[in-house]
Amino acid sequence: MDFMKIIESLDEALYTVMGWLIFYPLTLWRALVQPLRIMAYADREVSDRPQDQYDDAIRPPLFLFLTLLISHGIEIAMQGQNPLLADRHGLAALVDSDLALLALRMVLFSLFALMMSVRLLRRQGARLTHSSLRRPFYGQCFTAAPFTLMIGIGTLMTAVPHGHWRTGGTVLIVGAIAWYLGVQTLWFSQKLKVSRLAGFGQAVLATFLAMVMFVVLAKLII
Repeated sequence: MDFMKIIESLDEALYTVMGWLIFYPLTLWRALVQPLRIMAYADREVSDRPQDQYDDAIRPPLFLFLTLLISHGIEIAMQGQNPLLADRHGLAALVDSDLALLALRMVLFSLFALMMSVRLLRRQGARLTHSSLRRPFYGQCFTAAPFTLMIGIGTLMTAVPHGHWRTGGTVLIVGAIAWYLGVQTLWFSQKLKVSRLAGFGQAVLATFLAMVMFVVLAKLII
């Protein structure tokens, strides 16, 4: 009986992982070229029954995690083990494995999704609760994922000791920031029914708050 349960669990796990091979690139494409639509899609899906949610996409937090996993794999292929894993000083000793490093990066980059969501709710005058925060946060995970991937790849490229690679990496990082701020500007403008200039101000402020928290948490570890 127990053996059959294990087989059934493996069957479901295998199907899930194989499904990622199809739905991850589709979700990434939608997040890149139709970010506002996929954020609106996340808003709608949160209201569905759990078994019906995100039937044609990867769940947003999982999508962000898988993206960080891909970025981490590229880092290992290009540079080998991250130096942080060998650091045994202070809180850095807590990051003693690739999984721990992935978890740290998940928390750090989720700060952008969190700050955007909190800022929206505050400007809307909505009460901050678990349920009210979930809707914008899930949508923000969809756009945070390609942003982190572009930043990660761009950062790796700038570390390559060749001029063209460094230039390409810098261009990719600048492009990622411009894309992300552009998406957030339109998102705030639509959600708050304000001008794009005002939306840009909200996007910059939320990004600044996320960066401050990012740097503070990173400094505590690194």
